[in-house]
Amino acid sequence: MHFYRYPEWSSSIRNHYWHLRYARGFDLVRIRKRYRYIAAEKKRLRNEGVNAEVLRLLCRHMVNPKNQKAEERFWNAYFKYVQLPLF
Repeated sequence: MHFYRYPEWSSSIRNHYWHLRYARGFDLVRIRKRYRYIAAEKKRLRNEGVNAEVLRLLCRHMVNPKNQKAEERFWNAYFKYVQLPLF
């Protein structure tokens, strides 16, 4: 397992997914509210120029952080997206 630092633009999305994972099942209002926050944040990030596929993979990974394949796919796509030329 590698330990990478998440991009700074992802902090809000990660926070919303954390609250969503720990919301109780009977508290449907709070769960729907978090999904609305996530949708608004995704829209804002897409308008700022974040790659839509990287954003989708981040959200997929944040739904279940224990899913190693989702994490691997996110980091591969992120590094491919961020990779800068040397010269």
